[in-house]
Amino acid sequence: MVKMKVVAVTMASLVLIASLALGMTLLADSDVKVAYSEKVNYETLIVANEKGWLEGNGIQGVLVTGGIQAAEALITGSVDMAVMGDGPAVQLITKGIGAKIVARFIGGEGVHRFIANASILVPTDIEGKTVGLQGSSSSHAAFLNWAQENGVNMSNVTVLPMNPMDIPLAMQNGDIQVMAGSEPWAVNTENRCGDAVHEIGNSSGLGSIYPMVLVASEKVLRDNPDSVRAMVEVMVRANEFINENWTEAMEMCSSRTGLSLDDQARCSAVQFYEVGFNETDVESINIAAEAMLAFNKINHLPEVWTHVDTRFLPTDE
Repeated sequence: MVKMKVVAVTMASLVLIASLALGMTLLADSDVKVAYSEKVNYETLIVANEKGWLEGNGIQGVLVTGGIQAAEALITGSVDMAVMGDGPAVQLITKGIGAKIVARFIGGEGVHRFIANASILVPTDIEGKTVGLQGSSSSHAAFLNWAQENGVNMSNVTVLPMNPMDIPLAMQNGDIQVMAGSEPWAVNTENRCGDAVHEIGNSSGLGSIYPMVLVASEKVLRDNPDSVRAMVEVMVRANEFINENWTEAMEMCSSRTGLSLDDQARCSAVQFYEVGFNETDVESINIAAEAMLAFNKINHLPEVWTHVDTRFLPTDE
């Protein structure tokens, strides 16, 4: 009889332990996931992660190569939120999956740069040449707008979509003669190729601030809005830290992007760090959408405001 009681207690204990273990597993898996990249344009997320503010708010960072991959992660449901540039955001909101733009957290007119062989002196000289870039990215859209603004006949230009990490070597080897990209891809190309290349243009003056935006899935907006609110608050906090502690923030970012501290600071300085969303952001996204439509990456222009949820923005916005 005693033996049976011992066995019963042991079994109950095992069930309790198993239940606790299952609960801990479910708790670990319940963290909200946000996709971002460790590159220039994502300083807000890098700082937030380095300071422990993501984890401290139950948010797990998921690293991807760029905005296109972040959008894909959101579409497949492997993350709940994602940060990206205007180009990937346009393609995402036109998918009709219910995802919405929640906030802009970084912007800057000159964030996309166009680097060419030293023999290419004016924009129209790129005709007959091959341009390497990350396909369907914000840089792709910016490059098309720049080319149009400068009278380049794009039917005479070969656009080669490629992994942006491969661009510097491709330029050095002569596989491409021009590259379009945000940082660190542009500065990496300059550092690798030296005097053999130069900046032939950038995205300044094209009417866009090239907003970096946070996009949330329909599911997380419906079922866990508090996590979205927490994410926005984390971004506000991280941007305040960047603006008030520039050198320390740049040291954090350079440790993750692989850029030197000087290159990191120079690349980041062309941006502003502010959480919000307004008509300027809408107009910038519309410019990207028109470029996306022009090269058949979307089949219609979205009504941007119908894909925005502003309830999580700071109250002074």
